[in-house]
Amino acid sequence: MQDRNTRLEDRDTPTPARRCTPSVLVVLLFYTMSLPMVFSPRIIRGRAAADHLNYHEPVIHNFAQGWPTPDLSNYHSATTPLYHLLLAGIEVLFEPSRRAFMVMGGVFTAALLGLLVGSLRGSTLQKLALALPMLGSMYVLFPGIWLLPDNAAWLGVLGVLLLALRARSMLVLLTAGGVVLLLLVLTRQIHLWAAGVLWAGAWLGMERGPEPDTSAPLSLRARVQDLFTHVGARMKRLAPAVLATIPAFAAIAYFVSLWGGFVVPRYQEGYHGGYEGWNPATACFFLSIIGSFAPFYVAHAGAGLRRIAHSPGVLVGVVVLALLLTTIPETTYAAEEGRKSGLWNLVKAAPVIAGHTSLVLAALAPIGAVFVAALLAQMRSREGWIYLGAMVGFVAAQTASPQLWQRYHEPFALMLLALMSVERAHAGGTGGRACRFWRVLGPALLGLGLAGVTFWTIATDKPAVSLPTGDFERSVEYEPLR
Repeated sequence: MQDRNTRLEDRDTPTPARRCTPSVLVVLLFYTMSLPMVFSPRIIRGRAAADHLNYHEPVIHNFAQGWPTPDLSNYHSATTPLYHLLLAGIEVLFEPSRRAFMVMGGVFTAALLGLLVGSLRGSTLQKLALALPMLGSMYVLFPGIWLLPDNAAWLGVLGVLLLALRARSMLVLLTAGGVVLLLLVLTRQIHLWAAGVLWAGAWLGMERGPEPDTSAPLSLRARVQDLFTHVGARMKRLAPAVLATIPAFAAIAYFVSLWGGFVVPRYQEGYHGGYEGWNPATACFFLSIIGSFAPFYVAHAGAGLRRIAHSPGVLVGVVVLALLLTTIPETTYAAEEGRKSGLWNLVKAAPVIAGHTSLVLAALAPIGAVFVAALLAQMRSREGWIYLGAMVGFVAAQTASPQLWQRYHEPFALMLLALMSVERAHAGGTGGRACRFWRVLGPALLGLGLAGVTFWTIATDKPAVSLPTGDFERSVEYEPLR
């Protein structure tokens, strides 16, 4: 009997070849979707093309012209320059065409999708289904087609998060985590918040802890009290973790000194304007995005939802918090204050309470908050604190930005939903056949829906035009647009 069980366990344990198969499939699917667009005449249409042509491609060319000492003091991108420097180095060596550059830039998206799928647990179908929303999202696919640094940064965010969750030793967490964080903030400075994820991983230690008893009511007090036990040992782990993140902070300090702010001088007025330079509606907007996606992942959160339902104090507290986050700041559509695109278009079309509070966000944010609480309630305490810390850090960083756009939130929300869906207790085999069916069908339907919106957007996009702050003519000279 023992031999038979051992054989069954070996059969269920994925070999390296089996583990890579879903990752390879999703990468092939990405190239199947992106390459026809790269080699079509439509690469000069739409918002992503405008950003590519006005900002990022000119920066790459200008860096290549100034190689090996490009001018980093005031270029045409609001991000830190690592993405552009990498591609500028390729231009110096190989002088690729625009389309060759686009194929090379797509490697970051392929790596992002492959790493995400490779980190998921479950059957091949479940992994692919959970990856489809990321693949179908225009905010992930567009940076995989055009030269945009978004997915290079999301790759770094995913790397930091996985190291905090899965690293098996403190040495790996601190050394690899410090390097990945440095590369991340050199790509997009706003992601300095990810340092807190590494700190959280060190504070919590490497022990994963026991599986949660999802049949018992959730006790927040017990989880919080456990977080502050053995403080001396936790501080000894935290101190080297802080040291490991100092290079990332030093890099940001260098650019702040060089630019006189957190973005290059040419864009400081736009970024420090807006709603007093920040957006207090960020938290409810992020929760509303989660809430709009939650129905497609509900089969992954059954145990957590039941546990939250049996914890009325927690349920009421979560809903009240979400409503406060929605009703205190103004949550109307306001393009001039950075509240535009994506879900804000639905806010614009729907009724508003007293010219201040969106009914759409007031409905979706509590759904998102309850769903996040349910996912956290069904996973181990350590993983739960890391995910919660990542969300709080991300929202805090985005709150400091005047641009509350869906494209800055949706990839992170979809990444979290995929990862958190497989962190549930006994992730491999809970639920009946119907439940397992919906765990595949729900995310797959969302992925197909997002892909439909993406390709409808591509089909209806207008030609890119020169933007007042861009350098469209320089980009056109590189490869004439026919």
